[in-house]
Amino acid sequence: MPRLSTRLRASWLALPGLLLCPLVPAAAQQTADTAAAHSDAGSHTAAPIFQLDAVTVTATRTANSGFDLPASVSTVGREQLDDAQANTLSTVLRTLPNVNFGGGPRPPSQSPAIRGLLGPRIILSVDGARRNNDGGVNTPLLLDPDLIKQVDVVRGPMSAAYGSGGLGGVMAFETIGVDDVLAPGKTVGGRVKAGYRSANEELSTNLTAAARASGVDLLASATYRDYNTVHTGTGGSGSTLPNDGQLKSALVKSTITPNDTNQFRLGYQKFADDLTGPNNPGGNLLFPFSQKLKRRQEQYNAAWAFRDADKRLLDGSLSAYYTKFKLDTESRVVPALDPTSAMTATFGASLQNSSTFDTGSWIHHRVTYGLDFYRDTAKNQSAGSPNSVLPDGALQSFGGFIQDEIRVLSDWTLTAALRQDSYRLTPSGQSASSNDRLSPKIALKYQPIPALGVFVGYGEAFRAPTLTEMFGNLNTTRALFNFRPNPALKPETSKTKEAGVTLALDDLLAKGDSLRAKATIFSEDVKDLISQQTVGTYRRVAPFSGTGLIFQQRNVANAERWGGEAEMTYSVGDLTVGLAYARLRSKDVATGANLYAPPDKASLGLQYRVGENWTLRYVGQFAAAQHYDSTALRRRDGYTVHDIGVSYDRDWYRLDLGVTNLFDKGYVTYQQSQTETYSYEEGRSVNLTLTARF
Repeated sequence: MPRLSTRLRASWLALPGLLLCPLVPAAAQQTADTAAAHSDAGSHTAAPIFQLDAVTVTATRTANSGFDLPASVSTVGREQLDDAQANTLSTVLRTLPNVNFGGGPRPPSQSPAIRGLLGPRIILSVDGARRNNDGGVNTPLLLDPDLIKQVDVVRGPMSAAYGSGGLGGVMAFETIGVDDVLAPGKTVGGRVKAGYRSANEELSTNLTAAARASGVDLLASATYRDYNTVHTGTGGSGSTLPNDGQLKSALVKSTITPNDTNQFRLGYQKFADDLTGPNNPGGNLLFPFSQKLKRRQEQYNAAWAFRDADKRLLDGSLSAYYTKFKLDTESRVVPALDPTSAMTATFGASLQNSSTFDTGSWIHHRVTYGLDFYRDTAKNQSAGSPNSVLPDGALQSFGGFIQDEIRVLSDWTLTAALRQDSYRLTPSGQSASSNDRLSPKIALKYQPIPALGVFVGYGEAFRAPTLTEMFGNLNTTRALFNFRPNPALKPETSKTKEAGVTLALDDLLAKGDSLRAKATIFSEDVKDLISQQTVGTYRRVAPFSGTGLIFQQRNVANAERWGGEAEMTYSVGDLTVGLAYARLRSKDVATGANLYAPPDKASLGLQYRVGENWTLRYVGQFAAAQHYDSTALRRRDGYTVHDIGVSYDRDWYRLDLGVTNLFDKGYVTYQQSQTETYSYEEGRSVNLTLTARF
C-alpha cells in the first residue's frame, strides 16, 4: 500500500502535463436541444467526438453531468458517429483515452478494453441489458453504429453500481429514439442514409422512420451492409485479408406515456451477419483455416419508469430484458473442420428508485437503492457434441445496492455507494462454485471556485472467473496453440484510488471562447489477477509446423496498475480543438514482470466550420511503442494515423466525404487475439455518405 500511495502522490505532479499534452478531438459544448434541432433543420455546427459536459446516467445510475462527476467519464453522441462516418463501434471509441479496440480490421474480432482490461473485466450494456457473452477470440458486442444514440464510457471500479465485471469500468450504449429523429412539433419523419467505404468495398444503407401522437411514439430503423476484402496499409500481394460478408441490423422501439408520472418502454433489436474468413477473425493470411461465420444477436427490453410529481420519494424504474447471442461456423477447407455452435442467453431484471431530502438547510441528499438479477446460460457444441473449448453451464447473479449523493452547500459533493453481490457458477458436469462480495465506493469533489474542481475517490471491484477461463480445454497438435483448464481459479479483486481535476474557463484568450479540461490519475492494487500464462510446449502437425505454446489462466497473487487519462476541448469562433492523452502500466509485484498494458496514446482533433453549411475536420491518433511487455510476443511498434473529412449540411440533406488512414499506414494494434500471427489494420479508405431527412 505505501508503494501505491507514493505513485498516487507522484501522479499529482503529472496532472498539469496531462492537461497540456497533445490529447481525443472534442469541441465546444453542445446542448441536447441543439443536437436534436440539427438532426432535422440542417443548421450544422461542429460536433465534438466526445462531450465532456454530456448528461450520463451510467456512472451513478442517476442523471449527472459527466464533467461534474468525480469520475473519469467520456461520452460519444450520434453526431460524433455521423461525423466519423462510423461503420464499426471502434471507429470513434478507439480514439477515447484509455479505451482500446484491437483484434485486427475485421469487426468480429474487435473487443473493447478500458484501462487495459477487456472481456468479462468490463461491463457492456445496451439499453440497460448486459451483454455477457464470453466471446474469446470473437467480440461480445454485436451492435451497428447506425442504431446508437449515445455511448457512455466510465473508467475505473464500477462493482458498487453494477456488480461483477466492473474492474475496468462500464461501456453503456443507448439506442436512438423518436426525439433523435423528429424535431419538436413534428409527428412523422425519418431519414435515409447510403454510404461507401473503399478499404473494404463496403456499401451500406439505413432507413429510419418515427411517429408520435397522444402519448405514444414508435421508431423503426434498419441497416444493411455488404462488405468485401479488407485492404491493409502494408502494400504488396499480402496486403488484403478475406472478409466477404453481409450484415443486417434492425431496431423497433415504442414509448407509452399515459400521464406525467408513468412511462412504459418496449424494444426489440436484431443483428445478423454472415462472413467468410479465418476461424479466428483476428488471424491473417498465415492462418490456414477458412470458414463461414454466422453471428446472431437478439434483444428484448421492457421497462416501467415511475415518479411522483416532484421526484421527492419516487423516481425509479422496473426493467427486464432477454438477450440471445448465437455463433455458428461452417468449414470451407478440405478436409473440413467440425462445425461449431456457441450460444449465450441472458435474462435479467432490475428495480431501482431515488429519493431526495434535506438534512438541515445546507445538506441535500439523493439516495438511490435497488436490486439487480441476471442469469447467463451457455450452450456450445462441436460436431453436435459438447465443446471442450467453450464449456456449457450457467451463471447466476443477484445483488442489492444503495448510494447517497450528498451535496453540501454548493462547494462539496460526496458520493458513497455500497453493494452486496452473490454469484453461482454451475458448469455442466462439474461442481458448482459460489462467491459473495461486498463492494464499497466513495468519491469527494470540492469546487473552490467556479473554474476549478478537484476530486478524490476510492473504490473496490471484483470479477468472478468465467466458464471458459476455468474449464476451457484445447489439447490437440493440429492447432496453432493449446490451453488447459484451471478449476482452482479465484475471483479477481481490486482496490483503486483516484484523484482528478476539472477546469472550466470562458473568455480565456478571446471573447466568447471556451475551454473545458478534465484529468484523472489512478493507482490500483489487484489481488488474484487472472492472467494467461505459458505452461508448456508441443510439436505442431499439419497444417501448422514448429513448436506451439500451451496456455493456462492463472492467478497473479498481487498486481499493481497505475496511470491516467485527460481530455480537453477548446472552442473559439468557428474553430474547435480537442486533445486527449492516456497512460497505463501494470506489474506483477512478486516478479516485477510487466503485465498487459496498452501503449501510451494521444489524439488530436480539429474542426472548422466554413459558413453555414461546410465543416472541415482532422483526427490524428498517436500510439507509442509498446516494447516493455514482459511477454515479448505481445510487443508492438508505435504508429500514427491521420483522418480528414468534410461535411456539407443544409435543409433536408447532408453529404460527408472523408479519408481515413490518409497515408496508408501499415500498423498493428497492441490488443490482438493472436500474438504470433497478428493482423495489420485497415489501410487508406475513401468514404462517402449521403443522408436525406424527411
